[in-house]
Amino acid sequence: MIKDLLVTLSFISRIPITYRYSKDFDLRVKRISCYFTLVGYFPGLIYFFTTVLSKNMALRTLGIAVGFYLFDLFHFDGLLDMLDGFLNQSDKDRRLEIMAKGNVGPFAVFYGTLYVIAFYNTFSILDPIDFVYASVFARYSMTILLKISKPAKSTGLGAILFPPCKLCPLIGILFSTPFLFFSWLKYLISLFICLLTAFLVKLVSERKIDGVTGDVMGAAAMLTQLFILLFMVGMRL
Repeated sequence: MIKDLLVTLSFISRIPITYRYSKDFDLRVKRISCYFTLVGYFPGLIYFFTTVLSKNMALRTLGIAVGFYLFDLFHFDGLLDMLDGFLNQSDKDRRLEIMAKGNVGPFAVFYGTLYVIAFYNTFSILDPIDFVYASVFARYSMTILLKISKPAKSTGLGAILFPPCKLCPLIGILFSTPFLFFSWLKYLISLFICLLTAFLVKLVSERKIDGVTGDVMGAAAMLTQLFILLFMVGMRL
């Protein structure tokens, strides 16, 4: 389990982890989506303590910067690439080309900026634990997306992770059960938003590029995170 978690961190974070290649590496890669949920606790706790100190703008900005640099920026880049690719009026191959290049276009700039503004402002409204819910279930949405979709191309991160371990969705949800001790209502809401977002991203992505890529998986995580936070903001109004 520890080795699998380390491989997972090396794939979906910027934490400098050196993993020596072994004969079972390919098998471990197929299992890493089991631990996406567990990885979500790391940025969640960063944002938790950032919220505690949110009255200080400098510390709030620093906390968000650290959380994004180590964890969310990897997925945020996928969101920006997906926006530029999917909102381009062209065919599948052209959309994949745009996403692969990673150049920031107008769609990415505009909607990415809106995302950061909305995310930043939630820190002055929500409870600290809400950010842990959002971060954990954001990663679980990638596990679900891998399970219900297919790779859009034969290369890249998305293709490497297919097919995922059959038990990954079950193992992933087990890592989220500690939330039931805080609020079962927030737990069910977060899970519902996670599943709904993964399903909608699957439908759109298969229509646009006939499957999912690593960028799409990252986008699903970031969208799930923001949707959960915004819904919880609405609950408090």
